[in-house]
Amino acid sequence: MVGCAQGQDARMPEYEDFLDHTGRTPREFGAVHIHVEPVVRGPSGDAVATVWLQSAFEPLITTDSLHIVARLTNNRGELSLKRLPLPALAAGKVVRWSLPLSLPEGLSELQFRVESKLHPKATRVRPAWKLFDTLEIPKESDMRSPSMSVEFDIADSVKDSLLSGGLSFSFAVKTNAGSSLSQDVSLKRHAAREMPPGFVAAVVEGTPERLEAPRIEEVWEPGRPLPEAVLVPAPAVRREEEAPRAAAGKPRTCFACGFEGPLAEYDRARSCPRCDSSWL
Repeated sequence: MVGCAQGQDARMPEYEDFLDHTGRTPREFGAVHIHVEPVVRGPSGDAVATVWLQSAFEPLITTDSLHIVARLTNNRGELSLKRLPLPALAAGKVVRWSLPLSLPEGLSELQFRVESKLHPKATRVRPAWKLFDTLEIPKESDMRSPSMSVEFDIADSVKDSLLSGGLSFSFAVKTNAGSSLSQDVSLKRHAAREMPPGFVAAVVEGTPERLEAPRIEEVWEPGRPLPEAVLVPAPAVRREEEAPRAAAGKPRTCFACGFEGPLAEYDRARSCPRCDSSWL
C-alpha cells in the first residue's frame, strides 16, 4: 500500500493515531480522520450516531462540516438527514461526537460525508489512511538466474522509481564470472478500489441513549497516556438475516470502510478485502 505523504514537515508535531490504536479503523477525508460506530435506532425511529474524529493535517479550515445521508431502498435516491460544522480538532485532539437522529423505517446503513479541504499551508500530522494503487514487486528469486551469486538491495531503486512516478526500476548484480549485469524489472500495478464518498455505518435496532442535542467529548490530546490497544470487532450479523438480503440482490458491505461486494463472492469472507476489518 502506498500512502500519501504530501506536505510532510519535520518541524510539525506527529500525533499518535489514537483511532487505529484503539481498534477504530479510521478513513481519511480531506484533512481529518473519521470512524463511525453502528448507529443504534429505537422502535420509534429515534437514533444516536457516535462519530470519532481526529486531524490528519494542520492547520484546519474552520468551514469543514459533516453531512449525514441515508440511501433509500429501491433506488429512490438519498435523504439528507443532518449537516453540522465539525468540532474543533486542533492540536491533535481526538473527539467523540454523539448525534441524535430521527430515522425512517427500512434503513440499513447511513453515509457520513466529511466535507473538508486542505488548508493552503496544511502539513500532515498523522499517518495517512487514504488508499492509493498498490505495486507488486517481483520476488528476488524470480529475478535471479543460476549465474548470479550475490545478494542485491533494490529498495533505493524502487523508491526512486515511485517518487518519479515510474512503474519500473533497474538494478545491477555481479555474475559468477565477475562481470556486471544491468536488468530492468517492471512493477505490476493493482488498482485500488475507489474510496466511497463517506464513511458507511450500519443501522442496528436497539435502545439508543436519550440525547436532546449533539454532545462533544474530548477523549484524548497529546501529552496524555494512550489507553491500552484494543480491537473492536465489527458488529455480528445474524445468519438468518442474510437470506432476505441475498434475495434482494444487495451487496455485502464493510461498515468500517464502506467496501461493497457481491454476496455470491464475499458471503463467507471473514474479513474485508480492502481494510481487513473483521467481517462476521
